[in-house]
Amino acid sequence: MKEALKEEIGVWKENLKAVVYLFVIDITGNATRAVKVGVVDKWVISGVVVAYLLVWLQIKRLINRLKEVEK
Repeated sequence: MKEALKEEIGVWKENLKAVVYLFVIDITGNATRAVKVGVVDKWVISGVVVAYLLVWLQIKRLINRLKEVEK
């Protein structure tokens, strides 16, 4: 069980990295568009932030479960 939780935490860490990369790409794209058009899409940015928070909470939940198993 402990090893399975560690593996799942690793998978979610990779998901978190992917969300961070998506956020950086999104910010770059929005900055480029803002320079050209003068508009920033706040909905997309907020969606990426929500996705980051959800993944972070999942990792936190898994780490707490791992701590419980190790006790």
